[in-house]
Amino acid sequence: MGTTEHSGNGPDITRLGSAPSPDWLTEKSAASVRAAESPAFDEAEYAARLSELRMRMDRLPLDAMLVFRPSSVEYLCGYHTAETAPQPLLVTASETHLYLPDLEVGRALASSVAGNLHFCGYADALRGLDLFLQHAASVLPKGARVGVEIGHASTPPRALDILRGLGLVVEHPDHLVERARLVLSAAELCRVEEAAAVTQKGVEAGVAATRVPGATDSSVAAAIAAALYGEADSPSAWGPVVATGQRAGIPHSSWVGRQLGSGPTFMEFAGTRARYHAPVMRTVVRDGALGAADQRLAELARTAVAAVLETAAAGVTASQVAVQAGKALGPLPDDVMFHQLFGYPVGLAHKPHWMDGAPFYLTPDNHEPLVSGMVFHIPGSFRSFGSSGVGLSQTFVVEERGTRVLTHGPADLIEV
Repeated sequence: MGTTEHSGNGPDITRLGSAPSPDWLTEKSAASVRAAESPAFDEAEYAARLSELRMRMDRLPLDAMLVFRPSSVEYLCGYHTAETAPQPLLVTASETHLYLPDLEVGRALASSVAGNLHFCGYADALRGLDLFLQHAASVLPKGARVGVEIGHASTPPRALDILRGLGLVVEHPDHLVERARLVLSAAELCRVEEAAAVTQKGVEAGVAATRVPGATDSSVAAAIAAALYGEADSPSAWGPVVATGQRAGIPHSSWVGRQLGSGPTFMEFAGTRARYHAPVMRTVVRDGALGAADQRLAELARTAVAAVLETAAAGVTASQVAVQAGKALGPLPDDVMFHQLFGYPVGLAHKPHWMDGAPFYLTPDNHEPLVSGMVFHIPGSFRSFGSSGVGLSQTFVVEERGTRVLTHGPADLIEV
């Protein structure tokens, strides 16, 4: 049905194992599925990504890269699905091979530009990887060096033993695909900007919901979710998180049907476009002024966000950003909890979280320079542990001479 890379005629499709190909998969039905949906980007975008990966592979050197992380599979070939069974992508010097349960052939035809699709029965795919990896080994020379990201939960540990048993050399290439993903293309930045507009709809809906008499953390979360998903083309990988009163002082607590208090109500969520995320933290205050302790938390959050935005730029190291932000904060009060993380990369992400890439954090121990096109979320959340919490944040892109905020509105308290 095609050639080694995607063309107008579609990919080559083969069934693995001894069972015959299903009657439902025909040239006509495959063409109909391909017409039902398009990949998130044009073929030139995916070709550029694969070209960049192959150059990185050649420098190591690697004969192939076997990619398990779902977001990285999508990054390279467009494929995405709700199914969570391992569905790896093999990238060689000239070919792409995507391995699937038969139930996912439609999703691959609809979303992927991979040149070759290989599928087996659904139950076989759930039971193990043997058929997939045996085929991968068959298209590689004996003793080929294969890069596999071994530090992510999407890579089944037994896959490494299978590959070695098939005569392949497994290498850990230190997030080879994910490091490429750190710098977003112009097309990707457009997706984050579109996601930020959706995020702002969530902010407006959440704030409006806090004004409703008898509002609860759950009713606010429901309003945010409705705004995020009402016109969305993809789900958020995490959230929305809403915590009010004392529970805002317990990190990662969320809605439980509790009526909003008079103090801060913490909200965190992200709008999406094609699974590109633009997260924010916003804090709403109802019924009057904050107490001194909460005012102190808000000022710390404002300071952290402002310091990162003022310091970050292309060529500045991540550690410089974190150190300067730490200096701006000064010593924290004994009762204040802060994670000392001044930013983490965001962009394309699959569940369970929008932190779905290389561990490139704005912390004092990361001495790598920032590059124009990197996108970060600044999680400015400060808590009086178990008492109260304030979170303010922005998502921003690194540019040559500084930063550009992508999310909308000020990182400040919202009084209602």
